[in-house]
Amino acid sequence: MMLVAQFDMPSFVTTLQPYMPVFFVSFLVTLVLTPLMRYLALKHGVIDEPDGQRKIHARPIAYLGGVATFLGWVAGVLVSITVHPPGMDPTLASGVQVSPGVIAGAGIVMIFGLIDDVYSLTPRLKLFGQFLGAVLLFFLSVNRSGFFGVRVDLANMFVFPLERHGLIGPIQQMAPGFYLTMASMFSAALVVFIIMGACNAMNLIDGLDGLCSGVTGIMAAGYLFLSVYLASNGLVSPGIASLNPARITLSLALLGAVLGFLPFNFNPAMIFMGDTGSMFLGYVCGAMIILFGNDGIFRWFLASVVIFGLPLLDTLLAIIRRKLNRRPIFSPDSGHFHHFLLKYGFSVRKAVLICYGLTIMFVSFALVIVLIPTTLALGIYVVLFGWLVVAAFKIGMIFQNEYKMSPAETAGEPAAAAAVLPVDRPATDAPPSGQTVTLLTPPRPGILE
Repeated sequence: MMLVAQFDMPSFVTTLQPYMPVFFVSFLVTLVLTPLMRYLALKHGVIDEPDGQRKIHARPIAYLGGVATFLGWVAGVLVSITVHPPGMDPTLASGVQVSPGVIAGAGIVMIFGLIDDVYSLTPRLKLFGQFLGAVLLFFLSVNRSGFFGVRVDLANMFVFPLERHGLIGPIQQMAPGFYLTMASMFSAALVVFIIMGACNAMNLIDGLDGLCSGVTGIMAAGYLFLSVYLASNGLVSPGIASLNPARITLSLALLGAVLGFLPFNFNPAMIFMGDTGSMFLGYVCGAMIILFGNDGIFRWFLASVVIFGLPLLDTLLAIIRRKLNRRPIFSPDSGHFHHFLLKYGFSVRKAVLICYGLTIMFVSFALVIVLIPTTLALGIYVVLFGWLVVAAFKIGMIFQNEYKMSPAETAGEPAAAAAVLPVDRPATDAPPSGQTVTLLTPPRPGILE
């Protein structure tokens, strides 16, 4: 089984070139629609009003940026039906086929995020929207054998090693129905976990101008590179095609959409993506992780998870921090990585650029994973992750004694407390000189803010 190959630039370019219309369409559609969404948001009052306390931007900032990003992404995905990659029959009426579950799930997540931005939803309802999106992703697909609901078969990552040792055959012979049922249940549970985790992780890091969109753009470039690299080098196993047009299409559409939105969102921001955008971007990243795991090659799955390393690390640290500090998991705080960069005196722009650099580090390491043995890659990742967790302890991201919790906050209700920045909406640089600002935690809880 060949899993490693040298990078071949001509082959890489040849593989990528037919898909470029996907990128151009998603980029241009988002670039054109973002100002329009900003106009509609300002006209209908879908805005984030500054209050001189936790919302420190100097003027009202429009939402609905996530809608433009979603529509640009959908446009890129739809144009892929005209793309005929090398090896595909050019006489076919349509080209790349993206699972309807991916698009339907993205639409549901976007709609729930939009309702939250306009009317404000409870955390449970937002979680339900993410769950529904994950269910659609799983059940609106079929596997290669036509078995409904198992197209997303992440159980393959654990089945293939057992097959190599001759252990799966007897199990399938003794209880074939039981095997299929368990594989389906495991895959469905893992899909739900990945999608909901990715949606909330992206929602967590959406705290500074241009942070979420820029980080997503870098991760999308990583997913694109990994997809094209696997396809152009023919890294295959028996029964597995290295060329997955859907992976290339989705990553290109995501890259084009966020690059079309980023100029309007970078500090100082003209428009925010809101939960509409952050939850949608998290969904697409989660779908990419699932697509890399669906082939059953654990190394590819691990690389896709590492690309998502910065949001994943920040989320895990938030959960650990709140548990150790005896705070509710869903209570907001000011202990995220970008908050600490601001505490140490970095401007919003510099803090965002540092996060970009960390994301590039994770992406670079993820690409190396494909080139080295799986056990070695897993060992290096565990060491790196452990170092980062220790560093988080040392700089105070875990134990926080800034204030005592009120009874209301202990019960999971929002409470005013000293903080550095609003933790549920993007932040801008400091207000004009002479203006005094007292920053408070947000009055309404998010899912994992």
